[in-house]
Amino acid sequence: MAEAIPTKPEETVRQQVIKDLMRLGWKETQLRWRPEWQVPDTPHDLTKRERGQKYAVCGSADLVAFADDSGEWYALQVIFEFKAPDIAHGKSQLMRYLSNEPMAKMGFWTNGSQTLAVYKRHQSEWVFVENAGLPHPTDDLTQPPDVPPTWKTMRQPSEAELSGALKRIVATVVVSDPHVVRREDQLRELLHILLVKLESDAIASRSANRDNPVDFRIYGDALTKVAITASKVRESYKEYFHKQRTRIFNAADREELFLSDDTLFAVAAELSPFRILGDDVDLLAKAFQIFRTSALKSGEGQYLTPLRVVRPAVMAMEITSADKVIDPACGSGAFVVEALRQVASREFPNENEAYHLVKWANDNLYGVDKDDIGVKLTKATMVAMRDGSTHVLLGDAIRTNLWPAKYQKLSQELGAPTEKFGLEQFTVVITNPPFGESLKVKAADCRAAGYTISTYAAMKGPNDHVDLEIGLVYLEQCYRLLGVGGRVGIILPETYFFSYSYRWLPYWLNGRLALRGMLNIPMEAFEEFCRAKTNFYIFEKVGHVETDFDSTAIPKKKTAKRGTAK
Repeated sequence: MAEAIPTKPEETVRQQVIKDLMRLGWKETQLRWRPEWQVPDTPHDLTKRERGQKYAVCGSADLVAFADDSGEWYALQVIFEFKAPDIAHGKSQLMRYLSNEPMAKMGFWTNGSQTLAVYKRHQSEWVFVENAGLPHPTDDLTQPPDVPPTWKTMRQPSEAELSGALKRIVATVVVSDPHVVRREDQLRELLHILLVKLESDAIASRSANRDNPVDFRIYGDALTKVAITASKVRESYKEYFHKQRTRIFNAADREELFLSDDTLFAVAAELSPFRILGDDVDLLAKAFQIFRTSALKSGEGQYLTPLRVVRPAVMAMEITSADKVIDPACGSGAFVVEALRQVASREFPNENEAYHLVKWANDNLYGVDKDDIGVKLTKATMVAMRDGSTHVLLGDAIRTNLWPAKYQKLSQELGAPTEKFGLEQFTVVITNPPFGESLKVKAADCRAAGYTISTYAAMKGPNDHVDLEIGLVYLEQCYRLLGVGGRVGIILPETYFFSYSYRWLPYWLNGRLALRGMLNIPMEAFEEFCRAKTNFYIFEKVGHVETDFDSTAIPKKKTAKRGTAK
């Protein structure tokens, strides 16, 4: 008979802790110990993990507990350690793991007789509690600072920290709210809290005394903090709503927040340590992209443009304060915000030149999107950057025939789409439109809006139209928005320019748009959103084409005759 392998002491402790945690209400699906949780070694490794890449580890935790059943890193709640032989070594190990896991709220060490709980305070301070009991799944593990945070003491989060905080809020906090249960309503409510945080950051960053406590923070003591913090967030939102009602909010929006006090407190606890509106807009744009992704359905063909694509794309367009710029599919505003940032950096770097930047943005920077969340996010970002968001418009940029009846603001701001040569008031159009083979504009809509590109796609005659991929219809709308000599920067699938199915496209481009450059976008750049191979194409508007469409100019696919060699 084989001799039984003795169980290691730490394994006995681990199994006992697992049993005790489940008795306290933790579900088995919230606990992980096999395989052990791999803790990233550096902040760079955190980013690699978020992107699904291989990363270096500094160690493996004996047991971890999650806030939900997802098992995702952003839902990590508690890290447990049992290996260290004494409490001093246990403390050191937990502090290292907690430092490298930004979303973990607590560390817990025990050797079966001694225990130690370790909490992270908001200013990276530590709280140690010896002889602590095991945490319950409903425990509030936040450890707010003893002194209210100021602009100086708040810190700029890493990309991974901010990404984790927002994903955690969307995936584990708001979804369990007992008052707001519809996903769309939850996201709208969460956006409104984010606007309160953004306004608090904006006020604090411009304050003459940056040692004053910021408005968006945790209030009260251990017994009152949930109720008082929630009340303060509600009050701040109401003030912001009335201040920005005409510039940011929609007619259906209200001055109340409908989420529960517990949810409002949890969101405040996650975001209050950080400067979201930092020294530049990179983190803010990243935050809104993460948030916006939660509201998207991939079937809609809407994929956010990662910042690692936005920045070089805008640089390639060489936008200056002499340009008038529009993104007709602005999403959460990444292109227009980056254009503002780059013009500010190159031409108006000093605070005393801010007036010139604001005036340029108010007069010459436009964004359009049919999604109210995207428009609201873009407006909020631009307001925080002090441009006023005057020209961020809600509407369908493609179906211009609907503008007079449904989107009067578009007609007022962009001009009458029935004019001979279209709208023609911009020098730069830069955009990443929705795309996808199944996402098309109906032939009837193309005809009603006067698009010519759908007649070329039909390859029959000047009066024939065909259902056409929306990305290609956006390409013509970009052409119509530009004056001659203006330039288009647009992200489109590579297949449009290399597939035989689109052999008609060069004939439509001829005389209208000339290709001036192309940036290759690796598929990995969009790995968080989609896997389509795309490029950033730069065109110049070289003229107008008024001649009738000639279908005979487009070569027909040759087919072999029967009985003859191919």
